[in-house]
Amino acid sequence: MNADPNDMPAIREMLHEILRNDPAPLHLGIQLGDIDQGRVVMTMSIADHMANSHGMSHGGYLFTLADTTLAYCCATAGTRIVTRNADITFISPAHAGQIVTATATRRVSFGRNQICDVVLEADGRVVAYFTGQGTTPPPPRENKS
Repeated sequence: MNADPNDMPAIREMLHEILRNDPAPLHLGIQLGDIDQGRVVMTMSIADHMANSHGMSHGGYLFTLADTTLAYCCATAGTRIVTRNADITFISPAHAGQIVTATATRRVSFGRNQICDVVLEADGRVVAYFTGQGTTPPPPRENKS
């Protein structure tokens, strides 16, 4: 599924279609918010089962939100991507009952690659800062059995 990157209604529909068929974000309750060229906002409510033994959101859930937001931000270029690499810095805790907002912004595109920054916030404070690189995967190889 591809869309013309200059056709924002088509890009928005493509991202909503991707989300409708994306089991992990759906399972976690991740919701798609604002969509602009090179910028996407997604949210996730921290459920009780997402807390670690310290009572804070487990970092893996925050990483998943950031990684998902990276992918959707990169997809505003008109094609799906996969994450090539990523780094996250946890700054302050998020707790059960809080809604975490992830805002991804594309910083640079080169070839099949894009680099985005994602800021995660809860209750007006930064929870984590994530930088990742997405890449458009090559077309699937034909199965020559």
